[in-house]
Amino acid sequence: MPFLSFGSKKKKVRGMLESGQFELLVQDAIKDKKVMEAVIELLDDGNPGIVGDALLVLTQILETDRKALSKYLDEKSFKKLMSLIHHRNPYIRENAMVLSYDIIRTYPELVAKYRPWIVEEIKRGLREGNRDEKGFLLVVIGELGLSELKPVVEEFVGVEDKVVLPFEGKKWVPLGQIAKETLEKL
Repeated sequence: MPFLSFGSKKKKVRGMLESGQFELLVQDAIKDKKVMEAVIELLDDGNPGIVGDALLVLTQILETDRKALSKYLDEKSFKKLMSLIHHRNPYIRENAMVLSYDIIRTYPELVAKYRPWIVEEIKRGLREGNRDEKGFLLVVIGELGLSELKPVVEEFVGVEDKVVLPFEGKKWVPLGQIAKETLEKL
């Protein structure tokens, strides 16, 4: 062990994730900037379980202390988090959806700041994503009131493909139903 501990706490945080010490990690991250930075760094880890767990911890941090995450959401980390909703791994994708949804509801100032980028990413996701991603993006459109995407949402009204989203009441729901609910919000 080094005489003085400088730099990243990534190894410690990784160990805590691997041993399931989520509650302790949440408390440490809220109190210690280096721990929070390490959790965010682990979003680039090669192990999908670590990435998914890091997303889960970030969601718990946001639920525990609304302000704790805001200062770490610069443009790069915000876009990184949002891009994880397109990940191939379902554990990462679902945890990214939950965290992204919580972030956009908690920090409207971020949504306002990155709105043009968000709109373009949603358009791309609705073209290229799988049906679960499309369902999630339709929910986000309604939550954010992105009325400029109304014509795109209307294209999904008749789609019967069922989606599974990591939200209560959003399991095996037709895309068309989600599109209709979104249109009601717009």
